[in-house]
Amino acid sequence: MKTYEYYRPDPSQAGQLFELEKLCFPQPWDMAEIQALLERDPVLYTVGCFAEDIAVGYISATFSEPGVLHIISLCVHPEYRRLGIAAELLGSAVYWGRHMEAEKVVLEVREENEAARRFYKSLNFTAVRSLPDFYGEGATGVFLERSLELLPHTLDTSLYLCNRLKTVPRIGVILGSGLGWATEPFGNGQTIPFSDIPAMEGEAVQGHGHMVRTSADGRIIFVMGRRHHYQGYSGREVTLLPAALAAIGVGTWVLTSSAGAVDPAYKVGDAMIFTDHINFSGCVPDSPEHFTGGNVYSPSLQNIACECVDSYHKGVFACVSGPAYETAAEVALISRSGASAVSMSTAQEAMALRSMGCRVLAMALITNAVESGDSVCHDEVLSAQDTVRRKQERSIVRLLERLSG
Repeated sequence: MKTYEYYRPDPSQAGQLFELEKLCFPQPWDMAEIQALLERDPVLYTVGCFAEDIAVGYISATFSEPGVLHIISLCVHPEYRRLGIAAELLGSAVYWGRHMEAEKVVLEVREENEAARRFYKSLNFTAVRSLPDFYGEGATGVFLERSLELLPHTLDTSLYLCNRLKTVPRIGVILGSGLGWATEPFGNGQTIPFSDIPAMEGEAVQGHGHMVRTSADGRIIFVMGRRHHYQGYSGREVTLLPAALAAIGVGTWVLTSSAGAVDPAYKVGDAMIFTDHINFSGCVPDSPEHFTGGNVYSPSLQNIACECVDSYHKGVFACVSGPAYETAAEVALISRSGASAVSMSTAQEAMALRSMGCRVLAMALITNAVESGDSVCHDEVLSAQDTVRRKQERSIVRLLERLSG
């Protein structure tokens, strides 16, 4: 069974998209136009679908005017159609557009392409007008549109970050409680306090730096701290900052969490690479256009992590609401559910980023073992960081250097 991954292509993959164009369209875009779609522009969105690293579909979208998201290309390899790929690609572009305060999405389709017109009609697009000779003499197009429910605040946050950052980082890293030391090997580029970022005011949790910091070369941005549902934040507010960074082009993410071990084989300082999660928290981000299901965490990034990380396990993560730590009965329930580590974050961010077309890797760094039901407190989590750092600092450096290279 083939595994499909959705993510933003880099310029080296332009040739694959060009071959797709030639398969799908009578008048394909040329190579220079395809390369332009892959430029790191905060108002241009291109995501591909890849089967074993081979592009089988892609979508590009931009804003033709404020509030109007324009789908400028959508194609799927003929052998991969009717598998839901087009719907997922369109859904990721629309979700991005809603975050950028699009109130409407528009596109053009050939009048004679009945299959495409039926597809868009099933997704609530309406034919607005005919476009004579739009695709050349005698080749009529149809202009379609659909209203959208915008997601407020992300655009202001995105524009602020776009203006402040000297370049769009390649990699985003969210650091869990006490993990701020992970930034040190990469130098200090720019530092922006959360309090300076629109819609990111609020009290910091102990052990969180409450700022974003770029590496000295600008290729990595560290989100030093996160919002939690137990602080009173909604799913939209929890995911606001990573969503804003994803909106301007940060397309690969490493999410870390200081977590409790449910599996007794896990020791303090070990890392668990997420294969999936169970969200017990009752908190989710805004519903995307196309639900991601179990396909949240990138298999290719998991493979890279396994090559870079010492003392690692692979397992299912449980996200709980907090702020209380787990009772013995709760730990038993989590264990029976198939999870091996537990914390109060990460799942919401992963879902939102995946829905925006990002590749997501998540790792739980084990700071306490909770299988016994013994009392655990936040201070204990923070005090375990010396062990976590000793066991994992070199691993994290290797991993981020590999991903950002």
